[in-house]
Amino acid sequence: MCELFRKTTSIEEFSKQELFQMAFFETVTNYYNWNWLRERLSFYEEFGLSDFAFVHFDIKDFKMVNELYGHDVGDKLLRRVCRTMDALEWAYFCCRCENDNFAMMIRKMPDDEIQKKLEDMFDSLSVLEEDTQYPIYFRCGVASIDNVSDYRALITDLAKMAQNLGVRANTTEIFFYTNEMKDEQFKSKRIKKELSKAIENDELMVYYQPKFNPVDNSLVGAEALIRWNFKHERMIPPCDFVPYLEKEGAIGRVDNFVLEQVCKNLEQWKKDGVKLVPISVNMSRVQLYSPLIIQNILSIVDKYDVEREYIEFELTESLAYGDVDYMLSVMKQLRKLGFLLSIDDFGTGYSSLNLLSNMPLTTLKIDKSFVDGIGIYEDGRSDYIVKNILDITKHFQIYSVAEGVETIEQKDLLLEWGCNSIQGYYYSKPVPEADFLMLLKRQNSN
Repeated sequence: MCELFRKTTSIEEFSKQELFQMAFFETVTNYYNWNWLRERLSFYEEFGLSDFAFVHFDIKDFKMVNELYGHDVGDKLLRRVCRTMDALEWAYFCCRCENDNFAMMIRKMPDDEIQKKLEDMFDSLSVLEEDTQYPIYFRCGVASIDNVSDYRALITDLAKMAQNLGVRANTTEIFFYTNEMKDEQFKSKRIKKELSKAIENDELMVYYQPKFNPVDNSLVGAEALIRWNFKHERMIPPCDFVPYLEKEGAIGRVDNFVLEQVCKNLEQWKKDGVKLVPISVNMSRVQLYSPLIIQNILSIVDKYDVEREYIEFELTESLAYGDVDYMLSVMKQLRKLGFLLSIDDFGTGYSSLNLLSNMPLTTLKIDKSFVDGIGIYEDGRSDYIVKNILDITKHFQIYSVAEGVETIEQKDLLLEWGCNSIQGYYYSKPVPEADFLMLLKRQNSN
């Protein structure tokens, strides 16, 4: 690499080679950067191409590699990806864009052939060289379209649109752009636009899914869930609008709405003399990484006469795949202020055991995917996993919740293994505020 950091007094002191290096190579991998590839995208005919497909991909949870093994190992992985791309005979031009993002202009082929070649490439990079037990997964979007001349540099947006569909943990995902994806993008924008009207017109509603103690079937808490009564004509399930609001970065408004409604309800129930139980509210990535998260939460909660011990913030395990130190700092601040904290989807990622001892948790939720399997498999693998998770919660003195419980067999096994509470259709589906209040009052009378 050129000595780019020597002392200079003017640009004339750089050679043409040094200027070229600074303009078109990035320093970590000494590989081509986005400026270099963008020029070839815009003027691909001048570089001898008549057609091509475009690929954009990133390394899933790359920050965890840096967190667990150090930046030297992370940088080595980036260089390894670049070497792998550089050796592909079916790739015309490749680059590292920024962070853990990469792009390629490749030979136009049938989609299934592109899929196979990409799978082979990702398979060759599927484990960390320094620890072959640590898997590496990728999220990839492909734009292979007929009218490439109509898009040129804009083809990158199509590939990224496809790439953004990759949300599953612990697997490599490859998506191809389709015209339907453009419709999905328009749908996201439309839902975001409708959200303001929905809040103004009281279309958003908070439902509560109760949590019960399996020992005596007593009501011990609930999870607050958002529902949308669209134009007061039909209910839209969360799966039909929450992912779009997350994609548009508008989910924070929903988080705030739910928190405020929960605080209002708790205050009113308290005034009515009803004995309260903790209510958990979901915390999205948008809310967690807001620089004003603590101030924002306190500005909502402190308007109401509700003890903070009745409000639990529920984070998903996937939130740990960001700035871990920052996340832990926020959690510790919230816990110090008296709020309860829980982790949802526990066991579905690789960070759980590594971070659990540092998290100031009060509650741990066992993911439904594990609960579904208990008492079913002959080898008892789900039973073993769930029992061990419960043992961990007992060791750390953390309250345990099993979600998605639907059968008496599941309930009885969880009771036998010492699970503190159960959430699921076995006891109750999510219910409107009035119905949940009835459950609270019935328990009070008992």
